[in-house]
Amino acid sequence: MASQNNAPRRPTVGVIIRFKNSAATLPGVLAGLRRQTRQPDLIVGVDNQSTDDSPRLLREAGAQVREWTEPYRHPRVVNFAVRHCPADLVLVLSSHTVLQGPDTLEKMVAAMADPATACVSGKWDDDGFYSDAIDWAELRAKGLKFCAIYSNSMGMFRRSLWEQAPFDEAMPTMEDGAWAVEQVRRGKLCRRLNFPFSYQRGGRSRHYIFAVLTFQMAARHGLRVAWLGPAASVRQLLGHAARRLLGRDGGEFPDADRLWQNLRAWLAWRHASPEKE
Repeated sequence: MASQNNAPRRPTVGVIIRFKNSAATLPGVLAGLRRQTRQPDLIVGVDNQSTDDSPRLLREAGAQVREWTEPYRHPRVVNFAVRHCPADLVLVLSSHTVLQGPDTLEKMVAAMADPATACVSGKWDDDGFYSDAIDWAELRAKGLKFCAIYSNSMGMFRRSLWEQAPFDEAMPTMEDGAWAVEQVRRGKLCRRLNFPFSYQRGGRSRHYIFAVLTFQMAARHGLRVAWLGPAASVRQLLGHAARRLLGRDGGEFPDADRLWQNLRAWLAWRHASPEKE
């Protein structure tokens, strides 16, 4: 009979929650964690100078709370948090993201059982453009979509890989997608899961900066950007505007702002890198 000592070690799981004045949303986030069939081994909260009850809520949930007093930048804060979260697998969870299903953490850990998997996160929508296990061949074949691969709003990654390559602190945001693409380029997999969640944050759209960074990232890795392109985007926008002026289409065009931001981002990227296509 094989010794029990030969059984694979159960990976430890840490959860990171960055927050500032999130007392209105943290109760739901923490309740979602308490519902999980696979409980985390530790929770690390990073307090970005809150003035409400947010730190107390985290401490009452058993979390360690670390203070962040420098100017806030996503990758710097995440790297800071991971240094204080010594777990095999790290789930970065927004202070606005509620895991609604009780087995979400269990499913994420199961997805990470494959040592080739670098990270796994939930899907923002039902877009089936990518498979649920993205490799480098798929990225080269399909191109890079805007913000479609991995998210630190509800994503888990392997800490040993982070130790080799932390999140890029030169990026203003979207460090999560950049890290995932780099890991896939190195031969790892980025997995995506369907699980129920609610995201309680509003605020201004960040699609423009995400699009700019996607163009830059694609160029750095020799990938194309998977989008309509400038000519087709302009045709769609002008066509919709013409139909409205002629009274033939009084409906809304929900993708208009996204198309416009993509065009702005492409123009900004071309201006900064005129030698690129």
